Amino acid sequence: MKKLTIFSQFFKGYGPVYLLGVLILITINILFLYVPRLIGEAINTLYYGKEGLTTYIGYFFMLAIVITVLKFSSRHLLLGSIRRFEFLLRRRLFDHALYIPTAYYEKNGPGKVMALMTNDVTSLRVSLGLGVMILVDAIFFGIFSFFLMAKEISVSLTALTLLPMPFILTGMLTVSRRMRKRQKEAQNTYSDLTEFAQELFLGMPVIRAFNREMRSLWRFNNINKVNYDKNMRVAFLDSILAPLTFVAPFMCHAIAIFICGRLIIANEITVGDFVAVNGYLSLIIGPIMGIGSLLSVLQKGLASLDRIYDFLMIEEEKPTDEERELPLTTLTVKDLTFTYPETKVPMLHDVNLTIKPGEFIGIVGGPGSGKSTLFKLLLRLHDTPQGSIYVGDEDITSMPLQVLRRSIAYVPPEPYLLGTTIGENIAFGEASDHTLELSQAAERAALTRDLSERLAPAAKRLKEGGTDLSGGQKQRVNIARGLYKNAPYLLLDDSFSALDTISAGTIINTLRQGRNQSLLFISQRLEALREADRIIVFKEGTIVEEGTHEALMAKEGEYYRLYAQQLDEPLIGVAEEGGDQ
Repeated sequence: MKKLTIFSQFFKGYGPVYLLGVLILITINILFLYVPRLIGEAINTLYYGKEGLTTYIGYFFMLAIVITVLKFSSRHLLLGSIRRFEFLLRRRLFDHALYIPTAYYEKNGPGKVMALMTNDVTSLRVSLGLGVMILVDAIFFGIFSFFLMAKEISVSLTALTLLPMPFILTGMLTVSRRMRKRQKEAQNTYSDLTEFAQELFLGMPVIRAFNREMRSLWRFNNINKVNYDKNMRVAFLDSILAPLTFVAPFMCHAIAIFICGRLIIANEITVGDFVAVNGYLSLIIGPIMGIGSLLSVLQKGLASLDRIYDFLMIEEEKPTDEERELPLTTLTVKDLTFTYPETKVPMLHDVNLTIKPGEFIGIVGGPGSGKSTLFKLLLRLHDTPQGSIYVGDEDITSMPLQVLRRSIAYVPPEPYLLGTTIGENIAFGEASDHTLELSQAAERAALTRDLSERLAPAAKRLKEGGTDLSGGQKQRVNIARGLYKNAPYLLLDDSFSALDTISAGTIINTLRQGRNQSLLFISQRLEALREADRIIVFKEGTIVEEGTHEALMAKEGEYYRLYAQQLDEPLIGVAEEGGDQ
């Protein structure tokens, strides 16, 4: 994809409106070209005492009215259509953000996307709006004013008065090229600042509870200082551009006064010609004075275009229209080894597992043992190795993503709640023929015990992130969403960590009610897995034990050690082992 294709959707629909605005702007510039000559003739009429001064005054009033109307039309069409471009580009970025691999967010967080959709889109909009207006003025006035001045006054006089301009423009372009690189660096640090600030504000209760305000301020100041330094480097170049643009008019007008003054004394030109020369100079120099701002705006826009293009080049997960659901069948993991792109050590190594239809599998292990990674690979949230996971005889890497994810209900460890009603949060997933009644899902997730009044359709909306619910209540809404989907495969990733004993017991008793489904349950609360058909024990990315609760306790191995630690029981016959638990 070429960078210019970013603008294709806008120009296909709104290109004519945008170009009409540019054409009206050019028309305004043509009218302005008559102004210096009219002023010169008016001055000559006044200087030589001729009649007709009122005629010139009438011309100026007519020009003022026409230019005002055209200026309004041009800005309305140009800037109005650019707002549409801003709308379309933000929508495209958001649509793309929904389909890129989730690994991008694990690496970059949400801050970078937020910066792209705000700061970078705005920079592009300003470049296409204000930047193009200055560019058209600079090119049009620069070229046509030069030729008119040369035709009506003198070629040599025109060349002499504009002699400093090539040198000044060369210096401006040299500075501008350096600015683009620094501007891109500054915008990258803005993304880091946005992401860090978002992280701080989301964790404000924890920061206050641990009296870490000053520590958080110190960390923020460090990132803010980097952002400040990068922007100061841009500001330094910007401050060089501004004086360069103001040198041009002073030098050109000084040359014009010196040469034209001598020519007036020699009666080679009239006072009106002198005024016309200065008028043409103003038309040429005025936009050129804006080139400093134009180059700054364009370099910011080009840096933003680079960042947006890099983001849009991330390959999307390809959606399909296939609506089938996978049957409940044997789930097989064969010789699965997986390493995250940013690490060198495998997170999972030579994992083999067979899950029969309708089986309840408990999964336990210490932090970093690979349990959640297995779930992410089952959902293809990361690039699952080909030939490693099968549903029946079908490799999950060869099936459409929508089909795979439609067939799996996933309850993540961190509750994700929208600022809407509890009922709408539960029914967030894709509806199907197997979807439970909302009230049934809520009852199985023990929500009716204390949140029954908030399950009604007209109930009060949740605050952002569900901050008006307790941790256990948020987790139960999360579980209800997974139960509501009622898919053939249910993945629970440490979803009981914040539940009280009563709620946990109620939910465990209802997990196998209703539709027959395979259940994979990661839990640090080992008591929740006592009724599992099998318990799989992970350690350092491999399966070290598997069996029922009773069989594993009888082995007095890793599972026994973990279970005894939770119950604060002494380990009998098992040596203490090191490692991060």
